[in-house]
Amino acid sequence: MKTPRTSDFDPNARERKLKSTMEDLPSIEHPAPALPATDHAGTRVPPVLPVRDVPPALSDRRKMKQRHPFDIYNDQYDTLKQLALEDRMRGGAGSMSAMVREALDDYIAKVQAA
Repeated sequence: MKTPRTSDFDPNARERKLKSTMEDLPSIEHPAPALPATDHAGTRVPPVLPVRDVPPALSDRRKMKQRHPFDIYNDQYDTLKQLALEDRMRGGAGSMSAMVREALDDYIAKVQAA
């Protein structure tokens, strides 16, 4: 418990000035307007305009379908998880999704060839 100051209860005592931790900080002001840029010869250099976003280039990569649920058995999941961990330990990406996509490509190619 805090010990009370006797001056807190004295009606004739001078009022204490409250201090703030923000008192010594500079005030917030608008930044000064920038002067036009000049090169070494003193000629004015035009400002650099922002670059627009460039749309991604079309590539030969396949478009990814996000989060389509399929049911798999627990032992298949456990094996995929173990293979991904082993791949990461060898320095690979260890992507279970990449493994499933590769297996699907192999399966589709096998079925279409038959």
